[in-house]
Amino acid sequence: MTKTLVVLSDIQVGHCLSVMPEAWTLKEGRTVIASRFQRALYNEWVKLADDWHHPDVLVINGEPIEGQQPRNMGVETWTTDLREQLDAARHLIEMWDAKQIYLTRGTDYHVTLEGNPLEEVFADMVGAAKWGNTGLRAPPEGYLHAKDGKRDWWFHFAHHVQGSRSGWMYRTTPIAKEMMLMSLNSTQKWPYDIIIRSHVHYYWAVESGTKLGIITPDWKLQDWFAYRKSSAGTIPDIGAVRILVDNGSHNH
Repeated sequence: MTKTLVVLSDIQVGHCLSVMPEAWTLKEGRTVIASRFQRALYNEWVKLADDWHHPDVLVINGEPIEGQQPRNMGVETWTTDLREQLDAARHLIEMWDAKQIYLTRGTDYHVTLEGNPLEEVFADMVGAAKWGNTGLRAPPEGYLHAKDGKRDWWFHFAHHVQGSRSGWMYRTTPIAKEMMLMSLNSTQKWPYDIIIRSHVHYYWAVESGTKLGIITPDWKLQDWFAYRKSSAGTIPDIGAVRILVDNGSHNH
């Protein structure tokens, strides 16, 4: 029996260069129209949600919204009202019609308001499940177990991972390091088959023996922060990751 798991991350709804619905009417009655860049992102979102519709598990691995951008006074957002950002993000997530949803916490700058993690709020909004016995719907890390009829699979999720701007040939290092550390500490914490990381806005995958490590793409184009880091080295990958486990093997 095939199990389907889809991972989305760094959606960052609210930014002028992130995916959003084609038009969104704010609570005071003003309608925000998506730019041509946002419409392009939205079209790809709709296609993917249709192609990968109704997955067994959907994991939002951090940062469904942009936040209020306190450092630059919100000048790159189409609204600084976090309720509107959360509502628009919920609209996008509901398009997937996932059987079960999980969240992890992203960067405090985007998703924490005065110490309160907004991903916990968003988890309630989309009906996300709690992770194991933690009692949390958006912990810093999460651990999922799946069976495909032949074997057990162990997935470990966390938003943050180190990035590499030295060149594409070094992008393997951060996720490979995570895999190594997870393996070394498996007796003290959790074993794993597949680990998922996000945060750096590019896609990368490393397979070693029976282990798989993935860095997920995002849903935000190059913003001013990315240009400031490197105009050429921070070009994002847009999309999602789908993992299929069946009959003792995986495919993504």
